[in-house]
Amino acid sequence: MAPSDNAPLADLQNELLGDSKIDAHENAAHEKRNWVRLSYDCNNKCIFCLDSDAHNGTMRANDEIKVQIIQGRKKGAQRLILSGGEPTMHPNFLDFVLLGKRAGYPKVQTVTNGRMFQYPQFLQTAADNGLHEITFSLHGHTAKLHDGLVGTPGAFVEEVAGLKAALASQRFIINIDIVITKRNVKHLPVMLETFIGWGVKEFDLLHIIPFGNAWSEARDFLFYDLDGNLEYLQQAFAYARRPDVHIWLNRFPPPYAEGFEDLIQDPYKLNDEVRGRKDEFDRLVALGTKLSCRQPERCKHCYLETLCDGADVAIAATKAKEIDVVRVANDSLPARPSALANARVLSLVAEDVAKATAIAGSFGTNRADVELDLVDATGLAESITVDAASSRAKWAGRSLARCVARTAEAADALLAIDAPFDVAVHLSNETEAFVRAHAVSPRLVVLQPNYDRVTDARAHDVDTKAFFALPEIAAAPGLRVENVPACLSGRTPLPHRSTLDTEMVGSDGRLDMTRYTQRFVADGFYTKALRCKDCSQNATCRGVHVNWARAHGFAPLRPF
Repeated sequence: MAPSDNAPLADLQNELLGDSKIDAHENAAHEKRNWVRLSYDCNNKCIFCLDSDAHNGTMRANDEIKVQIIQGRKKGAQRLILSGGEPTMHPNFLDFVLLGKRAGYPKVQTVTNGRMFQYPQFLQTAADNGLHEITFSLHGHTAKLHDGLVGTPGAFVEEVAGLKAALASQRFIINIDIVITKRNVKHLPVMLETFIGWGVKEFDLLHIIPFGNAWSEARDFLFYDLDGNLEYLQQAFAYARRPDVHIWLNRFPPPYAEGFEDLIQDPYKLNDEVRGRKDEFDRLVALGTKLSCRQPERCKHCYLETLCDGADVAIAATKAKEIDVVRVANDSLPARPSALANARVLSLVAEDVAKATAIAGSFGTNRADVELDLVDATGLAESITVDAASSRAKWAGRSLARCVARTAEAADALLAIDAPFDVAVHLSNETEAFVRAHAVSPRLVVLQPNYDRVTDARAHDVDTKAFFALPEIAAAPGLRVENVPACLSGRTPLPHRSTLDTEMVGSDGRLDMTRYTQRFVADGFYTKALRCKDCSQNATCRGVHVNWARAHGFAPLRPF
């Protein structure tokens, strides 16, 4: 079945899956983790290894590892993950497990090729020392397939022995990582069937990415045609519909998960990706040094392409002389606001009128129009005037273009202010009736909000397509819409504006990659259905936020 033919999709599937499974996946994805590398060596030689450039045959120093373990717990990490290279090659692996337990981590996990766990004493000591979870990297269901991919004859027999011993002990949570390549993609359904038969119920399916060995001469044997292998992928994804089986997609392009949108990787995990390449991103921001991997042929295979594209745009925005919008949220204003771009609009997100006024004052003589998004708008009406000459609303010495309302009560209060500014209402279950009742108001703008968490999107979003088909909405052709594709609303949305978001910027005025990633996840990670490429509006349409797709599916997106 083609993805576009799947019936109304994620909402129904979520209902069938039950809230508990989806909530559990989200809570796990947002759990604070401390990844600690133990080694720069591995006794497998995976032909797809993305970490191979770091392998120099050494182990990390004990003191470095101990400090990182203890400091991570002090900073609130709930899960300690011992990784490599191959972590079990470190002679003090078992001691680090014990240190994690004594440091107070609720969960201690390792990601491993599993070969050491075939030895009973090693397995037992790991359990006694507090190892809670083992992730086995297993890429084939036969010795021929797995050993060929990991470049090590005999690795399959040893790893399976370790895996089955760990399962038999019943002392660990066991899961399997599978890197999907051209060699094993067609075998993926039978691999899962085999591993489930052994007793494994949790799987992380990793899409191959162009780093390390994977982007060497072997790449023609590793990167596969997603479209041509979609039937095998979907057969594998379908195992997630079993109530006792958990499947996670890792670095997998969202459009290819249509029909299984609830499996799309939580965008929060992009924070881990950026932390893992911190040095490279720091050089990009500080020195303008282009990432070594930024090559068009490579980027098209990479899950981080849109994040990196967005970073380039954001860095350019920090240097631009003019920009459409500068967005300032509460205390995110850099020390030198005068150094920010000369914006046509100041978008101020603040707790109250007083804080918004203080932020606006920081921009000195900048005469940009202002937009307000206030938690508490008490006193706003009294601070707004109407300029007789221009017939424009004025606030804090600037033209007030619009105010954002997140609730029906706030929207009602803003529309009651007799002044010519727009009221942009977050479309939600709570505001739906209000919008329907005021759809013909020339001041109203319907704004689809984005959510950090898919559970919030599912809890608050309306059925977007059904909403815009309502008679009272259809009877208001002048109703303006923002952040909703035309195929869902039946009308052209307001254009996306170039924005410099000061929550992404450090005190020195430069992009801060940690803060940038957080804002990208919250408000910049968009995706489309595969069929959107055939839409007449594809070039100008951003698509939908990834958490909207995860919550409601790609099925409603239909090309013009």
